[in-house]
Amino acid sequence: MAGSIGKATDLKTVFSLQKALSAQTGVKADNVTEIPGLVSTSSSREPTKPPEPYISELCEIHATGIIEGINQQQLWALRMLDSAGIFGKILLAFSVYTNGEKLLSTHQPEGSLTAINGIRFISMTWVILGHAYIFVLSDVDNVGTFLPEMMKRVTFPAVSNALVSVDTFFVLSGLLLTYLVMKEMAKKRGKLNWAMFYFHRFWRLTPPYMLVLMVYVSLFPYTGSGPLWKKDGNEYNYCKTSWYYNLLYINNFFDKPEDSCFGWAWYLANDMQFFVLSPLILLPLFFFQVAGFAVLLAFLTGTLVATGVMATKWNVPMSMFDGGDMTHWGKLYIRPYFRMGPYLVGMFTGYLLYKTDLKLKINRFVNLFGWLVASVSACAVLYGIYDDVNGNRPSQEVSSFYLSVHRTVWGAAISWVIFACAHGYGGYVNTILSWKGFIPLSRLTYCAYLVHPPIIYYYLLTRRRLIHFTDTEIIYEFLGHLALSYAGAFLTSLAFEAPMMGLEKVIFKRHEKKK
Repeated sequence: MAGSIGKATDLKTVFSLQKALSAQTGVKADNVTEIPGLVSTSSSREPTKPPEPYISELCEIHATGIIEGINQQQLWALRMLDSAGIFGKILLAFSVYTNGEKLLSTHQPEGSLTAINGIRFISMTWVILGHAYIFVLSDVDNVGTFLPEMMKRVTFPAVSNALVSVDTFFVLSGLLLTYLVMKEMAKKRGKLNWAMFYFHRFWRLTPPYMLVLMVYVSLFPYTGSGPLWKKDGNEYNYCKTSWYYNLLYINNFFDKPEDSCFGWAWYLANDMQFFVLSPLILLPLFFFQVAGFAVLLAFLTGTLVATGVMATKWNVPMSMFDGGDMTHWGKLYIRPYFRMGPYLVGMFTGYLLYKTDLKLKINRFVNLFGWLVASVSACAVLYGIYDDVNGNRPSQEVSSFYLSVHRTVWGAAISWVIFACAHGYGGYVNTILSWKGFIPLSRLTYCAYLVHPPIIYYYLLTRRRLIHFTDTEIIYEFLGHLALSYAGAFLTSLAFEAPMMGLEKVIFKRHEKKK
């Protein structure tokens, strides 16, 4: 900031700051030099401490500039830091205070798809709920009586079928990718830096992923003890021969124990693989809409047919709880060619949002019909396994059909919620999902996904006795896992994720300025 404020912010940001200062102080500021003690166009002028009335509670650092909330001392520190140039900005990328402020900020740019914040947090909560049940089953002394009783409850498919929560993330990933890339290509007349397109994705996901994996694999075995504790850790041979599968995002193609590492990262591999293939759809969609839809439909048809055919060939049961042949169930669950449906639905929805520019007018009856179809479809997917897990197993053809389409149908229901909310037809649903409190929680979702299994493992493996399942017990365990997972996610983001994102901005913005 200080004498070189022009280096750190663009002209629009400076004018915005002038306007805010004028409104706060009543002092008219026609140019930067009229703000006494704050900025100066002369590089030789020594910075002076900003006067008390001008600064208090006025500005805050955000990812793209200066907006409200920085107090007097913070602004003074930033002025001094800016004078240090690139080295100071690199240090700032590792600032716990600055990164924590960004993570906890509830500000979002105008035009954001705010309902996504609530959907992302609720879906992550659902993932943790499902794992709170599944991970503990081998450590329960009354699993033979409690689980059958639970499965008879009409509400239990929300737990036994919590697996579709992951498909929500595939929808969000495909939707945001398409919506943002289309807007960027429209600004640049179809041009995009495809090298940066891939690099940014890899840099965004990989450093926190690899650092969490390193800390977990190397240190976890030494953090606890107990009769169930594994002295060599949860991972086979400390992932010595398999960690690079995770680094290359191909770990979802390996099934043997010696090839497995950080098992829940199968989702990250799928998501990255879909991202790598996405230009095959994005480019035709942008330049020739009909061809784009044809390619998207071809991918969707392929994933639906492949899932149905292989589910039938392998006799895969409808649910992992129904006691059927589970030999090939894992393959159907983690291979990318069986899981791409929701991602493709998300891409289609993202393209519609781009084309409508969030200004589509929807007839009230069409809106009501859309919500009705989405609700019925989601309930059919969620509760469609009830008879199956309670002994009334359908034919293999019915099971295969369900396995083939249920994830895509779920993705379509979630897509409608986002589409309706984005256009102002979400009502109370949009009000809840767009609550500002979800914004920081949404930012922490990725790190929460990375750290929550070790947290659950630690709790289970350090116990001195088996768990006796009751509703109260599982509620307390779930809430504990949820709170500790997000606390761990906050620390992980501060330590691993936020600094890497800050470094990327510093390095590449400097490179762009040089150009």
